[in-house]
Amino acid sequence: MMRYILTLAACLSMLAGMAGASPDPLKDPKYCGSCHQRIYKEWASSRMGQDLENPIVYQFYTGTNPEGKKDGLGFQPFTHGAKGDCADCHVPELVLDEHAKGREVDLGQVMREKLDHGISCNFCHTVAKVNIRQDKDGRYHTRIFETVVRDTNGAKHGPFADAQPPAHPTTQDALIRSSELCATCHLNQEKFLSISTYDDWKKAYAEGKTDKTCQECHMPLNEEPVLLADTVTDRPRRNGTRAHTFIGAHDQGMLRKALSLEVKPVVEGGKLVVNTMVENVGAGHKVPGSGPIRNVILKIDVLDANGKPLKYVGDKRGLLPPLAGFGNPKTKQRDANDWAGMPGKMYAKVYRSKPIPKMGNKPMVGVGGFAADALVFDTALRPREPNHGKFIFQLPPTGTKGITVKARLVYRDAFKPLSDRKHWKLAQRDMVARTITLD
Repeated sequence: MMRYILTLAACLSMLAGMAGASPDPLKDPKYCGSCHQRIYKEWASSRMGQDLENPIVYQFYTGTNPEGKKDGLGFQPFTHGAKGDCADCHVPELVLDEHAKGREVDLGQVMREKLDHGISCNFCHTVAKVNIRQDKDGRYHTRIFETVVRDTNGAKHGPFADAQPPAHPTTQDALIRSSELCATCHLNQEKFLSISTYDDWKKAYAEGKTDKTCQECHMPLNEEPVLLADTVTDRPRRNGTRAHTFIGAHDQGMLRKALSLEVKPVVEGGKLVVNTMVENVGAGHKVPGSGPIRNVILKIDVLDANGKPLKYVGDKRGLLPPLAGFGNPKTKQRDANDWAGMPGKMYAKVYRSKPIPKMGNKPMVGVGGFAADALVFDTALRPREPNHGKFIFQLPPTGTKGITVKARLVYRDAFKPLSDRKHWKLAQRDMVARTITLD
């Protein structure tokens, strides 16, 4: 009985510790921003700085929709309420602190109760060592407490040897400009390597397909010398610094330069053949990167002189899959962004789950890595590897006169059916478009 009471007391103590936790104000990015004003503003306006306020992250973790109702689609519903490793990258410092005490972190609770500062200045600038390793089977060890060692002496790690701020000690550390720092979160080994961004980059870098680190692309170079601490004006302005904006797929400029698109329509055997070539020319990793629910779609529209679509008569593999959007399965209604069955191509890494009883014992397709049981296809675009497409249409009696060929590449943060079922507004951004009018 006494052993039971002690065990219960220990459990209650662990729960109370997490529930009563509050973020350390000295680790608050706002505290850093009292001196590093420009850098703080850049970080705060970035996706990195806004991560803990991202409703998509919360809803996909907890399996809820924007109305707060449980929909069964997300990490915790698929894992029967487990806390898992999602918090590792969204609140890394808290995970490291709690892991040292033998506790796990529930990301949903942290986001609801504001228990941490997220992907903070203090975390990135106190990482002293990163250990990215694979076992004999090639599987990565990606838990944050397996890959990161922090500096516990209070020093902030940065690129400069002569930095002597009045607020804290500093250590010059090349790691701060190394892709290995980013690898701590941009790798996630589950049954599959569901987030493979660092691994993709490392292979491309070794093959000479990119010569840039993560920071060189996602932290733009400041063209003018700047103060590192805006309030310490007696220090020199620095050349070669980088903005803490962490631009990526939500930045239109990044999207526009990531992919190239060539479109060449020709007449062959009385048919109009639209040849396409899509190439990843601007990213040092696969496109789309990040999680496996992101996707890029090449959509092909061919219209006659009256604006009527030409009949597609090519291979069915030239039609977009159901993950491009098939509308409401009950009413059969489709909206303007439901493109399944239309000419085009999807670039994505698509997984399916095990059979799910509540879905008629059928597997789901297009799931997150946490639910992945099998790879359906991986057409994500590797750097500098052109991808060719061929789309065939029936010509009208008037021939090619007045025919317009339209091709566009769009980036979607989630597969359309998932967005619909989660009641998310479809996050879709144009990348490249081409329009050709035939004589």
